[in-house]
Amino acid sequence: MKSPARNRRSVASVRAKLFSVIGADGQPLFVPFDIAEHLRSEEDLAGFLTESFSDGRPDEILHAIFTACRARGMSRMARDSGLGRESLYKALASRSHPRFETILKVVRALGLVMELKPASKDVRRRAAAAMSVPRRRKTVKAVAKVRRKSA
Repeated sequence: MKSPARNRRSVASVRAKLFSVIGADGQPLFVPFDIAEHLRSEEDLAGFLTESFSDGRPDEILHAIFTACRARGMSRMARDSGLGRESLYKALASRSHPRFETILKVVRALGLVMELKPASKDVRRRAAAAMSVPRRRKTVKAVAKVRRKSA
């Protein structure tokens, strides 16, 4: 596993490589974009998180909360939420399953409140499709029983 310092160095080297590709007009061809740099106010954070919650994908929601924390500063967020900085990184990492209590602490530390409202029909339809479970296959006994009845 890469150490955080090594990871920072690799991110810096990737950025340097991206900026080293210069176009004919002298401008960089690739400019890295990080939404965290543009989330300044509570309204920006609320809109960003509301949009990610509307989709309903847990991995996307977790990534949005992580991005909002980076926008505010991870050390500050850890201090305001009462969590350790390392614990905060671990809780918001991809493929993690943080407790709801942890998410509430982080949202409160962001200065936001979670509010629920009725979903539109379109959102409900998408949620139902995302949550649909494939039908269970019949057991061998059930198949044999059906065959016996039809015979």
